[in-house]
Amino acid sequence: MKAGLSLIIAAVFIAAPFLTGGYELQVLMVALLYVTLTTGLNLVSGYAGQFSFAQGAFYGIGGYTTAIMGRDLGTGFWINLPAGIVVTGLFGLLLGIPALRLKGHFLAIVTIAFQTIVYLGLIQWSGFTGGQNGILVPPIGEVSLFGATLVDITGLTAHYWLTLVFAVVAVWIAWRLVHSRLGREWVAVKDDETLAGAVGLDTTRAKLTAFVASAAFAGAAGVLNAHVMRGVTPDDFTIWISCTIVAMMVVGGRGTFLGPIIGAILLTILPELTGSFAQYKLFLFGVLLVVIIIALPEGLVGRWRKIREARA
Repeated sequence: MKAGLSLIIAAVFIAAPFLTGGYELQVLMVALLYVTLTTGLNLVSGYAGQFSFAQGAFYGIGGYTTAIMGRDLGTGFWINLPAGIVVTGLFGLLLGIPALRLKGHFLAIVTIAFQTIVYLGLIQWSGFTGGQNGILVPPIGEVSLFGATLVDITGLTAHYWLTLVFAVVAVWIAWRLVHSRLGREWVAVKDDETLAGAVGLDTTRAKLTAFVASAAFAGAAGVLNAHVMRGVTPDDFTIWISCTIVAMMVVGGRGTFLGPIIGAILLTILPELTGSFAQYKLFLFGVLLVVIIIALPEGLVGRWRKIREARA
């Protein structure tokens, strides 16, 4: 079931540029960015069991890292990308330190505070971040090798293919992490941190690496989004973004691999299908979220897994 559904999702996104218009392609690009963001959040919240509402802040840190480097150093996308991942990873490490002492809703409050601090810092530190006006970011442009142009990443279709590749690579890396020794340590910490420590697992390292990995995913998405959208502003990285990412993960199924991917796609595309009810989009989004959380607390994929296990 998992492999078949993965192939269907991949086939739909690969065929999209040939079957849809510009608006639909932009919506799918947003969905792919959210796939990267929710997959990263699922590492720390779904597998390591550490509640975080700071994914939007890391998303913004990645975007502003590439914007500031491009403005002040004149560097391009391919240099700014690893730099953005490293910078957000360091911020993830900084946020992970309170996770050593806090759990549950106490940790969630700390991550909300971190999200708020980052947002206010982007606004108030206007001499460095541009304030509410943000910073313009140059396009990715041509990719050359020894003076020869390999590909020109400037149009909407090119941006879509790059975003798709990013999402696929992010999902593959997450798969490798989850099925590695480190991923098993995350699950052990989530299930019973005291027992995990008693059998010799380094729970401190497990929690810190989960926060770093989650932040790195968001930072990469932030760098890509900044170049695709040609700029960054603080309002692109509010607490609402973090809450949306959490909602996508919960709806799809926290702690499942395909759940956050499905949740990101559904909650990006469904609001766009409201048609004449577009003005009530946020209301309908909220109602749908509440219904799913009450009726399916384990998420869509989690419920399917339970049904399959019951039948077996």
